[in-house]
Formats: sequence, structure tokens, C-alpha cells
Amino acid sequence: MAMTCPSTSTSTSTSTAMCRLLIFSFLLLFFSCFMSNTPVHGAGQAIAGYHTFDVSSLLPRNKCSAPAAVEKVIIYADGMTVVGIPPGGHGGLAITYNYGPCSRSGRKKSTTRIFLQDQSRVRSINDKSFTQYSTQESVAERPPKPKLSLNRDGYFLVDVGIGRPRNHFILIIDTGSQITWVQCSSSKKRGNPSFNPSLSTSYSYGPCISSTDKNYSITYADGSSSEGDYRCGEFTLDPDVFPKFQFGCSKKTKGDFGSASGVLGLAQGEQYSLLSQTASNFKKKFSYCIPPVEDKQGYLLFGDKAISSSPLLKFTPLLDPPSGFDSHEYYFVELIGISLAKKRLNISSSLFASPGTIIDSGTVITRLPAVAYEALRAAFRQEMLCPSIPPPSDEKLLDTCYNIAACGVRHLKLPEIVLHFGGEVDVSLDSAGIHWGTEDGKGFCLAFAEISDHPNGLTIIGNRQQVSLKVAYDIEGGRIGFGNDKGCRN
Repeated sequence: MAMTCPSTSTSTSTSTAMCRLLIFSFLLLFFSCFMSNTPVHGAGQAIAGYHTFDVSSLLPRNKCSAPAAVEKVIIYADGMTVVGIPPGGHGGLAITYNYGPCSRSGRKKSTTRIFLQDQSRVRSINDKSFTQYSTQESVAERPPKPKLSLNRDGYFLVDVGIGRPRNHFILIIDTGSQITWVQCSSSKKRGNPSFNPSLSTSYSYGPCISSTDKNYSITYADGSSSEGDYRCGEFTLDPDVFPKFQFGCSKKTKGDFGSASGVLGLAQGEQYSLLSQTASNFKKKFSYCIPPVEDKQGYLLFGDKAISSSPLLKFTPLLDPPSGFDSHEYYFVELIGISLAKKRLNISSSLFASPGTIIDSGTVITRLPAVAYEALRAAFRQEMLCPSIPPPSDEKLLDTCYNIAACGVRHLKLPEIVLHFGGEVDVSLDSAGIHWGTEDGKGFCLAFAEISDHPNGLTIIGNRQQVSLKVAYDIEGGRIGFGNDKGCRN
């Protein structure tokens, strides 16, 4: 039905103005309601509840297809010269996988290694959580504090600058780590690049923050470790430079950290965390977009541009952790439901609420409570037109798999999966966030798993489900946002 206002004249000008104002208000209200119920989509927007993807995208990638950049020469601490490193989207730091053609190492994807490390990561998160959360034991009766875990093959890497003149280092980004550290050495050694303090004019011994301990030690669940002392020096998150930044200078590193020289800690942390040390500039805001495949790059942004730059973001509240949890280690959100192919699954929101749901950059595969996972798996199998097969021996973490040849088509339909968060935020996953391609390129599996080590463990939103989305953290604003960034192309 059309809405019209009276024709203008001297006698009706006031009523005409009022009518137009009412129509404008109605349209604004309609648009707001429409937008509030429109889900955030990944790069490939689902149509009528289904994604269509080319099965050839499951084949291994051999060439980095990151966008071209203005040529520049970067001298890394190990003497390696790199020409034409493309920046991340929106002028941020470029994010790459720790394997594949865009990584410095060029190492091949190993699903076996990724999943073993992923299980260790999830186990360590829940071990720590349950040790802290338990109210049944006295302090003397509790087991030793569990160790952290890094999934080095399932992590993502960025390039940072340390010292003056600036040396470049590849660091693992981790929203579950508070400390930023880098390997240090005064002599040239084989292996990953190390920071040489004696060659930096901005470097000073001892921490920048007088109230912190002088030494640190981190031991990860797989036995790898880093120990050293806190130092003060110039730290660059291009283009931002921090003249006095406190970081861990690792004197003793054990284990395999891939091509990385350390860790960029993005947990909330106390005064020595990166977010606290850069708060006057960045206001405890950052965002990232994880590329959907290993031959592409994503980006990491800090400050107002992390929130204000496109795409449009929808925010869900950042929750306080349950009593007993370390408030600085994890980002808790309210997951209230899941839909598949436009149908809301019959899952109680209480399943995700106790002990809670976190979003984590270091966990690869999303972990769901058993009842929730079984409902998702059953609905997914019902929607798939080709028969499921047993998972490959090296991919038993995932139990719902398909052979491409058995599906008989090149363009396969996948049911859309939407995660529903508090604050009326609906996030439609990219098709790459729904499936995991098998290592041989001949099949794929549903990229979700059941919480197995702890029956009442945390629900964890892993990085696989975050691909192609802009995920924005506004710590002071107490919120986390999601937006569609077209496969991190912007």
C-alpha cells in the first residue's frame, strides 16, 4: 500500500511536513528492524540456506595469491631480504597461515599435526579452567596449574618490528596469551631469527614497567617452552611505533615454533600485556580477518580503525568470566543457539552457558557440548545429498566426512550454519568455516567436534569458523563484533 502526503499549499504546509516526518520515521524504523534481523555473512553469502562451492577449492594451493603491494625491501634479523610484502587489508598487518605458499617457511599442511596440537590446546584450556573453576577442593588438594598449549601449525602469523634500527620478526598471534616475547641472542645462530639487543639503540635492560617481575617462564603442554627476562625497547606494529614497550626476551627456547620467532599476546592481560601497554593509542581495540585458504592473506588492525573501518559490524556483549576463572585469559561471549539451512536446531542455550563459551584464535576446530554437536551433525547429514564415509585415519577428530567422487558433482551444496549470539547477533559462517578439506584433496569433513576430554568443558569458537569474517574486540566497550569482509579482500 502506497503512503502519500497531501499536496503542498500554504494551508497544508505544516501537516505535509508532519506527514513526511512520520513517513521518514516509519522507514527508518523498518530499515533498523530489517538490519537487526539480517545475519552477518562470511565471504560467500548463502542463498536460501545453502552455500555452493567448487570442490576444486579443496586441492592443495601452491602459489600465494595475495594482492600485489608497493614494492619494499624488508631485512629480517636472520639477513633474509623480502621484496614486495603486501600489507594486510585496510592498511593493517598481514596475517598468513603458518603453512602454505604465503608463509615464510613454505611448510606443507599436516592435518595430523594440526589436530594433535588442537586437541592439546583444548585440553589445556579446559584443564586450566577446571583447576581455577573448581570450588570442591582446597588449594592444597588441587593439582599443579596446567600448562598452556600452542597449536603452531593451526596458528596465524604477523610481521612486527623490534628495536632501532628496526628488525622484523614473524610472531604467532594468540588471543589466549598475555605475554609478547621474542627469541633473543647476541650471536648468530641457525634457526629462526633472534633479536640481538646489542645492535639496538632503543634497547634497555630491565622492564619498562617497574612493578612487574624481571623474569618470565612459559612451558607449553607439548613440552616446548620459553624463558628469559623482560626488556624494554622500541616496538613497531606498522605504522605505529612504541618507543618503550615491555616484551619477553627469550634466552632459552625449547621445541618447534615453526617459522615464528615468538608470540604476539592478544589476551586482555594486566599492565604488561600488549593491549594495556598500547591502550593510550589503541584504546584496547583490535580486529582481524583470517583468510579462508592458505594461499591468501588476512589482516590485523589496532585502534579506532579496527572498529570503524568497513565492513559494518554487529556487536555481542563481552561477558565477565564465571567466578574462579582468570578474567584476563579468555574472551567470553553468549552463544544462545545454532541454525542449519534456515532451521533453528532444538538446542537449549543453557548448554553453552555453563561453564561458558569463549572465542579463541588458537583453537582450530570449534568444540560443542555433546548434545549440541549431535544435533548439528544429525541435521548436517540429513541435508547432505551424498553418503558419508569414515574419516581418514589422520583426521579422526572429525567424524562426518564425504568423498568428492561419491558426491558426483563439481559444485557442491553445503547447508548454511548460523551461530546466534546475545544481543540479536546472527553470524552466518563462510563455507570454508563449515568444512575441512582432507589432506589428500579427495574429501572433506564437517569442521566441528564434540567436547570430549571434559564432558562439561568450555564451548570454544575456533579459528576455522572465524574465516572470512572481521572479528573486532572492543575491550573497554565490553563487546565483540562480527562483520562480512569478503574473504579478507578489503
